[in-house]
Amino acid sequence: MMEQKELDRLVHMADSVEIQMLQAKLAQYFDQFDALKILDRLIAADHPEVSVEITECGVFEGPQKVRDYFAGIQRYLDDPSDKRGWMDMQNMGSANVVVSSSGRRALGSWDVLSPMAMDAAAYPSDQRRLTAFWFCGRYFNEFIRIEGQWRILKLRLISFFKSPIDQGWIRQPDCLRFWANTGVTPTRPSTNTTYHSDAFYSGEGLYTLGQHLPEVYEDGPPVPYPEDAQTLRRIERAADIVQIEQLQSRYITLLDAFSMTGMVEKIFDKDNPEVSFEMVEGGEYTGQHMHEFMAQCDKWMASPASKHGWFGAINLWTPNIVLSQDGLRAKGQFNAFSPHGMDISVYPGNERTMTAYWFIGRYDNEYIKVDGQWKILKNRVIAFARPPYDQG
Repeated sequence: MMEQKELDRLVHMADSVEIQMLQAKLAQYFDQFDALKILDRLIAADHPEVSVEITECGVFEGPQKVRDYFAGIQRYLDDPSDKRGWMDMQNMGSANVVVSSSGRRALGSWDVLSPMAMDAAAYPSDQRRLTAFWFCGRYFNEFIRIEGQWRILKLRLISFFKSPIDQGWIRQPDCLRFWANTGVTPTRPSTNTTYHSDAFYSGEGLYTLGQHLPEVYEDGPPVPYPEDAQTLRRIERAADIVQIEQLQSRYITLLDAFSMTGMVEKIFDKDNPEVSFEMVEGGEYTGQHMHEFMAQCDKWMASPASKHGWFGAINLWTPNIVLSQDGLRAKGQFNAFSPHGMDISVYPGNERTMTAYWFIGRYDNEYIKVDGQWKILKNRVIAFARPPYDQG
């Protein structure tokens, strides 16, 4: 038997992981332009305390207002008139989750830094046009556990700045309004404020950054958890998710070491006939073909040609991991938003030159548990955009 204090600690860790995966699904469903799926699967839509506040669009409180607002968002997303060239990639990091003393509620915050493209009015013009811009902000959400499942009770996205990439957040920190045309009147105005260049500092930090999570969330006496099969399975699945996240981070470390064959030996299920590797538009390599490809990659990486000034740090964001029912396989997605420096040809020219650029894409992987250890089975890297850093 496990000590009750230790069991409670592990369950709260499982709660934290489950909430982080819930938040990842929020980003995924926005990617899919499916606001109604967010409402039906993620939001505590029937709870009297439910509320939504997305940037400066106002606060929508209560079940009916929240339902009407999400229906309005869906109508807007379904309208193709301003979606040409749209990119809304939510890169979330710095996850911070505090579970309440009773285990029934939680608070969570995530920093957001995302390259975006939408119709916006970039200062000094008031003419809306397709604009590449940075979104920087923070989710500050409250969660509630209902019938054994975590749901979002209060969804709040704070906007620090929305800045055209060629102007920066000092010159113009606010180039558009989100969800401004849903046709639904908010319960009350937003209290969020946008960063500006003369914002003042205080002992509490920049006042524009909104609330900060408490160290402890007290909402009643702790409720002891039973050491039953369901509780232990929750703990095990949470541990599996964390192990897969760490495996993917290990992949990045080994990639930095310029040893593809070493990576395969250490973290891939290398002898599985399903094993595969796909890097952007380079094609998919499976089985023995993959091993041969990795050996060729090592030869290329060992050559100094075109490596002067090379910089290829890969930053992973918004982990989204789903385990199979038997716990032996998993699928995982990670956003990749990274500064790179390589010898490339920048459009419209064809002359290769050392170029600083952004890699914007996603890992879309499959994993398998072998002798109690997670391994990569299928590694797939998707590139959304690779623009020079100053062009967007």
